[in-house]
Amino acid sequence: MKRSKLLSRLREIKVITKGSFKLRSGAAAQFYCDIKKAYGYPDILDALADEVIAKLSKDIDCIAASGHGGIPLAAAVALKAGKKLIIVRNVSKGHGRAKNLDGYPFHVAAKIAIIDDVLTSGSSIRDVSQKLRAYKECKIVGVIVVVRRGEEKLSIPIQYLFDIQDLQ
Repeated sequence: MKRSKLLSRLREIKVITKGSFKLRSGAAAQFYCDIKKAYGYPDILDALADEVIAKLSKDIDCIAASGHGGIPLAAAVALKAGKKLIIVRNVSKGHGRAKNLDGYPFHVAAKIAIIDDVLTSGSSIRDVSQKLRAYKECKIVGVIVVVRRGEEKLSIPIQYLFDIQDLQ
């Protein structure tokens, strides 16, 4: 699907909702960007995965994500690109091995890309990167998000498919 058609489909399914919302960061907002809604449409999820794959560095070993916004897209990207997948839990399991990483048990030389749906304050990306680095040395080489909502600066290079203005 061409980028213009993808953007049209995102608008068509109304991923932007106007109203009063509290964001993950605690900030108040007059609209909500619900990219997770797009995951319910196979054509859109497939196209988003293709767009993310086009931005992936060729030397990436694995994809990492957390939460409802990152995991479905990261799984689609990992599957289509033939990359390993790391799922980062928001809270460690309270049973079994009580870990907070599932999926591929990466090695110290792993080059990882973090995938997420919307970047506003960068807090979820910081959480994921801290949890990854706490286990073993790895190289987080970049972040790819579907929508850049905020202007947050992170220590990791960020790429995005759309700016929030593209969807409004």
